[in-house]
Amino acid sequence: MSIEIDVLNGDAGWAEAEALFDAVWPLHVLKKLPWGDVTFADADLRVLVRDAEGSVVCHVGLFRRVITWNGRKMHAGGIGGVATRADARRRGYATLALSAAIQTLKDERSLDFALLFCEPHNAPFYVARGFKPFDGEIYVEQPGGRVRFVAIAPYVHELRRLPLKGVIDLNGLPW
Repeated sequence: MSIEIDVLNGDAGWAEAEALFDAVWPLHVLKKLPWGDVTFADADLRVLVRDAEGSVVCHVGLFRRVITWNGRKMHAGGIGGVATRADARRRGYATLALSAAIQTLKDERSLDFALLFCEPHNAPFYVARGFKPFDGEIYVEQPGGRVRFVAIAPYVHELRRLPLKGVIDLNGLPW
């Protein structure tokens, strides 16, 4: 089995990731999800995993943002839009893509921590890969203004620091 992992510019990578998103979260499924009506940020970078045929089977979006944690500015690396095609699941693609994403954020050497949001059924996957639940409040921007984000739970991963409690303001759209 041969696979390829690419880290692409967010806009350029979207052309290849869009079909995967449509397959994983078609509109009729998206409407039923607790986060289906949330407006999300566009990724700065995209990790794409391709199978032996060259098809994109997995995606992880990367975001960089100056956030506020307990009133203090910090540099966060966001992880979002983690998606694996249904027929490619349980083959380790998401683990590979997530590892590449974390390594990309670490290699930048300018980010304090990584932050992602996930549904409860996905939490064990992320916890097993070093993420820890964030106990506190998250604020984000939405088209109607600043809101407390409660649609999906926050998890953090240490890059240089590990904020586990308090208040985080993403100073923008969630990822």
